[in-house]
Amino acid sequence: MIKIISGKYKNRKLKYFKYSNIRPTQARVKKSLFDSLKNIENKKILDLFCGVGTLGIEALSRGAASATFVDNNHKAIDILKKNLTLLSITKDNPIINYDVFKFLSNQTDTFDIIFADPPYNKFYFVDFLPYVKNFLNKGGVFCYETSRRENYKDLDLKVKKYGNTKLLFWSN
Repeated sequence: MIKIISGKYKNRKLKYFKYSNIRPTQARVKKSLFDSLKNIENKKILDLFCGVGTLGIEALSRGAASATFVDNNHKAIDILKKNLTLLSITKDNPIINYDVFKFLSNQTDTFDIIFADPPYNKFYFVDFLPYVKNFLNKGGVFCYETSRRENYKDLDLKVKKYGNTKLLFWSN
């Protein structure tokens, strides 16, 4: 079961499905991620590899101005749409059913916070950084969830570890 942990939709349950490449962010990891971000009110969010939308919806629950959701899994997108409808979140939150890197290659909007939660060991933080630098607003944060094994000692990152999960935070 996936629940929203804080804000306007606190304790509301979200629909999800089991699929090998989709693993919703654990509640304790999600809590730590949002505690690290602190105030996200009125921020513009980009949720890459959004799955069923847990991070973007949590951000909206906590007062984010908007969230753009991107994933290429049709079933996940269908469930994301149901979750948004369930919570009556119906406008100003685009859902893009498209390959994340193709989306990033054509991106022109800018964002305050960018989440990326790709399948572990398929993509790496450094794959995203050249794209993210171009459309992360000044003072914005890129939050990347990955396997604990992924290491970047030469980059200026805030790192948090939880079991097999690691959160990387990069600010411009």
